[in-house]
Amino acid sequence: MKHTLNILKFSLLSMALSASALAYSPILRDFHSVRTAGMGDIRYTVGEYEENFFANPARSTENPGNLLQLPQLSFETSSGTIGSISSLIKSGNGLQTFQDSVGKPLSARAQMVFPAFYKRHFWTDDWSFGIGAFVSAQTIPVLSQSGSIDPTTAIAAGPVLNLSRRLLSEDRLSVGMNLRTEVRASSNSQFSVQEFLSGTNLSSAVTGGSGFGADFDLGASFRPHWTLGHFQYEIDVAVNNLLGGKYTNIGKPVASWKGDPFATKTAFSFGLSATKKNAWIFDTLVIAIETTDNGNNTNGSFYRTLHLGSEAAWKLFRLRTGLNQGYYTAGLGIDLLFLNLNFATYGEELGLNPGVMEDRRYALQLGFQI
Repeated sequence: MKHTLNILKFSLLSMALSASALAYSPILRDFHSVRTAGMGDIRYTVGEYEENFFANPARSTENPGNLLQLPQLSFETSSGTIGSISSLIKSGNGLQTFQDSVGKPLSARAQMVFPAFYKRHFWTDDWSFGIGAFVSAQTIPVLSQSGSIDPTTAIAAGPVLNLSRRLLSEDRLSVGMNLRTEVRASSNSQFSVQEFLSGTNLSSAVTGGSGFGADFDLGASFRPHWTLGHFQYEIDVAVNNLLGGKYTNIGKPVASWKGDPFATKTAFSFGLSATKKNAWIFDTLVIAIETTDNGNNTNGSFYRTLHLGSEAAWKLFRLRTGLNQGYYTAGLGIDLLFLNLNFATYGEELGLNPGVMEDRRYALQLGFQI
């Protein structure tokens, strides 16, 4: 038994020492919309309902109507995760699967919004209001080619309050704010294969930080009188997490997790969208370009903040496509009376520059609503 264990240690360390280091720096977010993921991850110029809790709060004035959100469930996984599970099932060889996963991004996400309520005209016709609660869990573990294991896992939960107001003639300007209170927990940054094999306790290695805090978002949306190509244009700006996104300013819910949780740093986002009704065979066509996460893109290039996408509505169906950080995206939405279905595939850059490490993900969202 001891001889077998030594062979296992030797094999893993050989893999670790025989390859080069890997730049790995994912952008962590509280919430990810499957709908906007299929549109190149444009969020600030096309957001609706719960999407505005985490992007541009001013966009809630453009919600189609009032809505009571029953459980909305979202699930994501990656091609690397699917491949690793498939390999393990077929071969039954955990060591071989472990070896095959070196350098490959593995990811999964689950989240829920429930309950939530949105009032398009609140108090007076000039105001819109939304309140809801969410919980999300995301893991992006990777065994780098330099021999370190990054278990990146983050959990967040809490209530969100949104308030926005219409201004100017024809309601061309909207301003809004979000107040979020969250409990957060996240894993430690990383540990080495050698450290783990030498006897480090796994729970101690992955134990990270926790926090309980509050933060704010501010946003604005403006519709100029441009009519180029018979499109209606919209300019959007937002600042998220004005207090720094650390979520430790109220307390620490897990005393044994002494570190700080993952932070979504103060970020600035800008976007321009163009909307046309009765475009060809579609009821509505929306095209948008955005730069997001400026400030929360630690050490990453500007190109990692760029998003381009579109959505075409035809009766109950929504067709979506776009580019997220240079990777193609595609999505399909089906809007039924009490159920909203969204499917998407998109590429997320885990390196510091587009083209370094694509994490190809697949997502499903089911939203029950009244």
